[in-house]
Amino acid sequence: MMPAKNLPAHRHHPFLDSPATWTALLILVTLFWGNSFIAVKVIVQHVSPLELVTVRFVPVALIFAALLLPTRGREVWAMVRADGWRLAFLGLTGAVLYNTFLGWGETRVAAGTASLIIALNPTFIYTLSILVLGEPFLWRRALGLAVAFAGLFVIVRWGSGRPIALDDVGYALIVMLAPLNWAVYTISGKTVIARHPPLLVVGVSMIFAGLFSLVFVRPSLIAQLPTLPASFWWAVLFLAVPCTVFAFVVWFGALERMPAGRAAGFIYLVPMFAVTFSRWLLDEPVTPALLLGAAILIAGVYLVNRR
Repeated sequence: MMPAKNLPAHRHHPFLDSPATWTALLILVTLFWGNSFIAVKVIVQHVSPLELVTVRFVPVALIFAALLLPTRGREVWAMVRADGWRLAFLGLTGAVLYNTFLGWGETRVAAGTASLIIALNPTFIYTLSILVLGEPFLWRRALGLAVAFAGLFVIVRWGSGRPIALDDVGYALIVMLAPLNWAVYTISGKTVIARHPPLLVVGVSMIFAGLFSLVFVRPSLIAQLPTLPASFWWAVLFLAVPCTVFAFVVWFGALERMPAGRAAGFIYLVPMFAVTFSRWLLDEPVTPALLLGAAILIAGVYLVNRR
């Protein structure tokens, strides 16, 4: 889920300017993002969360480098010279740390539950906007924060339908560090995106993420790769191409053609897809408490995010 920003409109092919086209593409992106939690669950059954970062972002970095460097290399190098450390920080927080904590948490947290915890993104972004950017405090949004965390409590405490262990709560808190890092990424990226094309910012920060990921490559991982099942490689491919490269290109393309608030509204589909497909593909339980907690959480996030 990328930070929303209104961008100037550009003329393209009439098909690409059709609202119906971008509505369909955004629904497809949220479908991919909803299923990304299932792909993460599959991958961390075979490799560590740090190795998950490696197998996801090294391919993403190579794809973005192939897309950007041949045609927009001068812009990329100029941007790196001006804001290289900021772009590296975005890659670290928005990709490496975000996915490390998500993968680590999903070793014990259900994929559908993890997607609902990640739905707290706007609440963390709003909180950091108050603390860092000086945005005004609004009681309605504060109420939304309280409602969202009440929904999270219901999900973690009763959502699984089984007795909850202290370790499970700890892993849910680890997942919560993922949206916190995304909020840091979003707030830190505001000034960079104001000075450079958003898609270039995303692409270069993902290239930095791929470079950081090389630190986690170990001989044991390289030796293990040929023995991993096809399901692992399909999950890696799914995370790298549809969930990252394709989704980011579509997201910023949509933001060029529709209000940011309308595009952001599609994010509410992500937990719905995640819970539905986790039940179908992973046989994770969908309990009444989970649905109640999800409704409370999303209502709170809506209060925070509504203008």
